[in-house]
Amino acid sequence: MEQDAEVMTKTVEDLLRGEALEEAVDLVSSIHPADQAELFWHLEPDLREAFLALLSAEGLAHLLEYLDDDQRAVVVEKMPRASLARVLDRIDNDVAADILRTLPSAEGTRVLSTMSTASEVAPLLAHADESAGGIMTRGFVSLHSEMTTQDAIKYLRLRKPNVEEAYYLYVLDASNRLEGVLSLRELVVAPAATPIHEVMSRDVIAVGPETDQEEVARVVQRYRLRALPVIDEERHLLGITTMDDAMTVASEEATEDMYGIVGLPAEESGYDPISVSARRRLPWLAVNLALVFIAAGVVSRFVDTIEQIAALAVFMPIVAAQGGNAGIQTITLVVREIALGEVELKDARRVLIKEVSVGLLQGVALGLFVGLIAWLWWNNAWLGLVVGLAILLNLVVAGFWGAIIPLGLRWLRLDPAVASGVFLTGFTDVLGFFFLLGLATLLLSQLT
Repeated sequence: MEQDAEVMTKTVEDLLRGEALEEAVDLVSSIHPADQAELFWHLEPDLREAFLALLSAEGLAHLLEYLDDDQRAVVVEKMPRASLARVLDRIDNDVAADILRTLPSAEGTRVLSTMSTASEVAPLLAHADESAGGIMTRGFVSLHSEMTTQDAIKYLRLRKPNVEEAYYLYVLDASNRLEGVLSLRELVVAPAATPIHEVMSRDVIAVGPETDQEEVARVVQRYRLRALPVIDEERHLLGITTMDDAMTVASEEATEDMYGIVGLPAEESGYDPISVSARRRLPWLAVNLALVFIAAGVVSRFVDTIEQIAALAVFMPIVAAQGGNAGIQTITLVVREIALGEVELKDARRVLIKEVSVGLLQGVALGLFVGLIAWLWWNNAWLGLVVGLAILLNLVVAGFWGAIIPLGLRWLRLDPAVASGVFLTGFTDVLGFFFLLGLATLLLSQLT
């Protein structure tokens, strides 16, 4: 598959360099927009504008839907503003709103004013980007409760909605308030003259426009919905968030948490300039460097001990690394559970007890193993005891800090993932060295 992509890229590049534009158009239009998006980023940078020129407004709209935010921004920057409005008219409302938000205010206003779908896109811009209102689309099918199933089917044939819009049909009252919902299947199998209110479900799961997008994704996943209605305080239906939207949010949030644990900014991308990436990453590396210096300060207090027992230098990185790895495991688990709503602050005691207990069991197992190796390697049972105890204590500490850091950040109303790993590894390094060298100092007479 990878080889096919390389061949396709080489073929398109040759056609563009040879100005065989008709052949290039035929080839590009024959592949799926998702493959076009991948192809676009494999092309030589100087050929990308020529590639975009091969696509119609509808083709560009499909391409933009399959690009992530950073890639989309690069493409939009290259597009003439006169044609951007025509492209946004052919794209999902929520994606169009996202693109308009990335433009300077005056520029975005001008583009919106020339869009034929402005009345559908403009309401989305009033909501926060990462809220239910910000990711919803206005494309939904609404019915009235007094319609019959036969009337509803006739209406659908006239409306010709796309698949996402028609999976759920929303029933509104005379004031356009959400009254019920039914699936397309329920409509089709119901007797022809049945009033809609007899087949619809009144137990509608919905969210408000201010609901955080992460919570929207959780609701969609929990109830296994294909779409989730967004309503205001008076239950007027404002739009829907689709399963695709929720999957995108879940992917973005997972990436953000993964980046946050190691101190990477959420907007980091492999397509960013080298100087930009370096500038973004330096601050948390500086924090980690400060913690490393603290660890170095701990080591410096035990120089005499290390000089007398050189074997300690061999086991220092082992003790620190085991604590760091165990702590990262705990942090990853706790951050995920917080993100999914499986752990709240009221669960802190349970989580702490569990993770400290896991650290204790791991510490016993690894402490015995590494301690035995130290004993046999250096023919010194006391050294094995010191190394084993240091690993045991550091893994217990790693379990504690791995749970307390994200829970503490949550308590402070901060992102639980923010540089958790940076702080954790700093703590386990400092304490791991302290346990190993401190125990060795206490038992120095036996060790020598």
